[in-house]
Amino acid sequence: MSVSYLTSKARPVLVGAAGRGSVAVEQIKTGEVIVAFGGRAMGRDEFDLLPEGQRSRSIQIEDHLYLAGAPEPEPADFINHSCQPNCGLSGATVVLAMRDIEPGEPLTYDYATSDGSDYDEFDCMCGVATCRGKVTGQDWMLPDLQVRYRGWFSPYLANRIAVLSRPSGQRRAFAY
Repeated sequence: MSVSYLTSKARPVLVGAAGRGSVAVEQIKTGEVIVAFGGRAMGRDEFDLLPEGQRSRSIQIEDHLYLAGAPEPEPADFINHSCQPNCGLSGATVVLAMRDIEPGEPLTYDYATSDGSDYDEFDCMCGVATCRGKVTGQDWMLPDLQVRYRGWFSPYLANRIAVLSRPSGQRRAFAY
């Protein structure tokens, strides 16, 4: 039994150097649900004990809280990163189409909208002209990404951005 959901309009496929990804097999309209991640919520200490492969298929959902997916890969695990994505987050665990997506298009979202720690940093291979070259847990802090993805950040990152946008005397502390 799967713990996550992948729309029937997409399928996992082999995608060269990135390994596996997902592509649309039917047209997907703006706002349609692509993925709903499920799993077991756990703190960072427990999360760090998981195998690397399982950690890389997980998602951060709060400052020190992670949603670990199933021990073995599931179809929903293969929504890859892109610095120019066609999908984005709605809440902490649902991925929606940001625009209409045609059959054959890879399904991607920018991990900067969900990752606020160092658990899944890597050299980016997305190949778009605006590629950042490296994906880090600090990418959410980039002002251009904050503007581009306004409304698409995980709630805990949206809160961090709101706190940093306040005048310094009105900021409240948060740990990450």
